[in-house]
Amino acid sequence: MRIKQSVMVMTILGSCASPLINAKTLIWEDNFEGNSINKSVWTYDVGSWGWGNNELQDYTGNSNNAYIEDGNLVIQAQRNTDGSFTSARLKTIGRLSYRYGTIEARIKLPDLNAGLWPAFWQLGNNYGQVGWPACGELDILEAGMAEALESGSVNSAISSAFHWHHESDEYTGQADYGQSKNLIKDFGYSRDLTEDYHIFGMTWTPDSITMWVDDEANEIINIDSEDPAFDEFRQEHFLILNLAVGGIFPQIFSNEEITAPMPAKMYVDYIRIYDNDDNNYNTEITLAEDKAKFGNLSIYGDGEDIPESLQLGTDTELYIWNNMESTASVDDNEALEFNIDAGDWFGMGFWMHYDLNMMHYQNGHLNLRIKTSSTETIGIGIASTGSGSDSWVDLVDGDEDYGLKRDGQWHLVSIPLSKYAVDFHTISQAIMVRGDAPAEGFTLAIDDIYFSEGEAKTIPAGIFSVYSETLEADSTFKLGSDGNLFVWENTLLEVSQSPFEGEKSLSYQSTGAGWFGMAFTANSYHDLSAYDNDRATLNFFLKTSSDTPFKVGMKSGSITNIEQKWIEFNKNPDPYEFVRDGQWHQISIPVSDFSDEVDMSNVIQLFEILGVEGDITNIEIDNIYFSSEASGSHCQHPPHKCHPHHGRQEQPKRKCKPCSPLSDFSNSDFSNDQLCNYRLGGHQHRCLDSAGK
Repeated sequence: MRIKQSVMVMTILGSCASPLINAKTLIWEDNFEGNSINKSVWTYDVGSWGWGNNELQDYTGNSNNAYIEDGNLVIQAQRNTDGSFTSARLKTIGRLSYRYGTIEARIKLPDLNAGLWPAFWQLGNNYGQVGWPACGELDILEAGMAEALESGSVNSAISSAFHWHHESDEYTGQADYGQSKNLIKDFGYSRDLTEDYHIFGMTWTPDSITMWVDDEANEIINIDSEDPAFDEFRQEHFLILNLAVGGIFPQIFSNEEITAPMPAKMYVDYIRIYDNDDNNYNTEITLAEDKAKFGNLSIYGDGEDIPESLQLGTDTELYIWNNMESTASVDDNEALEFNIDAGDWFGMGFWMHYDLNMMHYQNGHLNLRIKTSSTETIGIGIASTGSGSDSWVDLVDGDEDYGLKRDGQWHLVSIPLSKYAVDFHTISQAIMVRGDAPAEGFTLAIDDIYFSEGEAKTIPAGIFSVYSETLEADSTFKLGSDGNLFVWENTLLEVSQSPFEGEKSLSYQSTGAGWFGMAFTANSYHDLSAYDNDRATLNFFLKTSSDTPFKVGMKSGSITNIEQKWIEFNKNPDPYEFVRDGQWHQISIPVSDFSDEVDMSNVIQLFEILGVEGDITNIEIDNIYFSSEASGSHCQHPPHKCHPHHGRQEQPKRKCKPCSPLSDFSNSDFSNDQLCNYRLGGHQHRCLDSAGK
């Protein structure tokens, strides 16, 4: 959406918000209203690798690090019990970007003394293609710098900067230009950054960029950008907000040196973008829907019923990474055919000239025709800029779930995109192929590569059974057809069962890995909006006598470690009145305890167990289900034998519903030895067979 004006524009004459010098037109804003962060605009960077700046914190997508409170976005840095730190870094990549105009954010900062590094900044949209600094970086606000710490003025000092890639006869490489100012000394304020909100703004034109605080007259830095060397600043940029702990800016590199009060909160009241009302140029804004693809989308080939095809050289490039000698003419759009030699890994990919927005394909399929007689494992992958990762599904010999037969004939392979842990708003590699060094050389042919749009989501309502044999349910998750139960990295072993109801339960002990996990993962995304209310509960029966901590979780969306919520069971005491006495207890978790982070309209992991603090000697789970009303509004009646009821919920007094016949229940039918790609660090995970192997 490239906007000059819209029906909702508001002419700013200097009396509203910041005192802008010239009349401007408001064309976009986020006032951080409501109960949750707008997922259509914001996503997260997650991880603790230092972010190129030797930062100390672990960025998370958790609601205790970023949340909405009283009309503010709050980014909160916290110190953990082990002395480490968590915080948040939000970004609009693939969801909102703009070029030219005036942007402003009203922000209040925490006490920065010492070690905090808040920032409001932006990067060029081609970050995924050219990297940093060639994409360009505009730092509208940074604070917490080492020089201000040394002078004792850190809570009144602010900095703005430009970073880009410079090429000239004199110098080629990274270029930086920054400037710092002091609110009190330079602009005459009597109060510092921690005592009041301040508006941090940037006026961006094709010829110049000026950054300022509270008033355009309070200039922090200005650059004349007419020179062609500043092309990075003539494209659309996306926004970033973060609160870092430590790093090169404050020159603090150990947890022990961080003395700033914790938790530390950075408040953002609003962000607004204005058109400068200049006849020489327009402010351009692109929202996610503006560039989203629809329908069957061809990457390569001449398949039928393809309304749109990407073009080699314009949209994509085919790169051979290693050991794939092409025998076909790509220019003539022939089927791709490769000779692969023995003894060396092989790989190739269709690289995008821009980030491809496939937000509507998350529940769709990647389709391609493959011909080979080799028994080698062939990986099919996708990569994205927004998640900073690639994700793979392995086509394994003997497994024809996706349609591949190794008979030297053409076969249609169709892989659910729900198997891929990437940001579908920002696809940077549309398809990749790889494999380990084969024992023998072979030929691999590929043709008619296309994406088919997302199918309708499964929409349960009422009582939704995830794992139960006797519960009368309105809808049921069927193992095999709807999804599977996965044990992660063989960390759990099935042991003898004593089910709460029916013939089977989930009874495990650790295999000695030092951690353990399992999940019910759907084949396609589920819309659980019917349970997104204050009355709905996730219910299950649980017993253990082990003291080992563990977590119960749910996950939505396709990006690893984002939109995933864990409920901690740590003993002393455990939540929901659970007791570790080796007896069955009913747990009823309000769905609202998950929905602050999990998008209930887009759930992929329905129920998860994870322990990361050692092995567990015994844990048994049974009768997992969602109810759209409080769990006391219906009752459970095992048909074979009665079990003592333990836990906080009293036995219902009214008559129970008739139970479904055991023969109608399909949840006890485990699929044997099925390999799937599950999104816990991108590793392969194996379904248990009935023997627990």
